[in-house]
Amino acid sequence: MALQNIDQLLKRAGKLTPSERLLLASRLIQGVRSDLPSRKSRRKWRDAVGLLPYPALGMDAQAYISKSRRDGEARRSRTIRDGK
Repeated sequence: MALQNIDQLLKRAGKLTPSERLLLASRLIQGVRSDLPSRKSRRKWRDAVGLLPYPALGMDAQAYISKSRRDGEARRSRTIRDGK
C-alpha cells in the first residue's frame, strides 16, 4: 500500500518544476529530521569514570602506562637496530 502511494506521489512530483521539486525534497527531509530523536551531545572523558572495574586489564593504571612505554621503547629500539 505505501509503495503504491509513493509511486503516485513520485508521478505527481514529476510534473513539478525543478525548483518546486527541490522545495518538496527539502521539506520532506526537514519533516523526517524533526521526527528523528535528537542527537545526544558529545560525551566527555569524565563520563567514563567508573565504567571499568579496578584493576582494568589486570593491573594498576600506572603499571599499565609504564609497561606500555617500556614496550614501545623496546619496539622502537628494535626497529632502529634492525633498520626496518
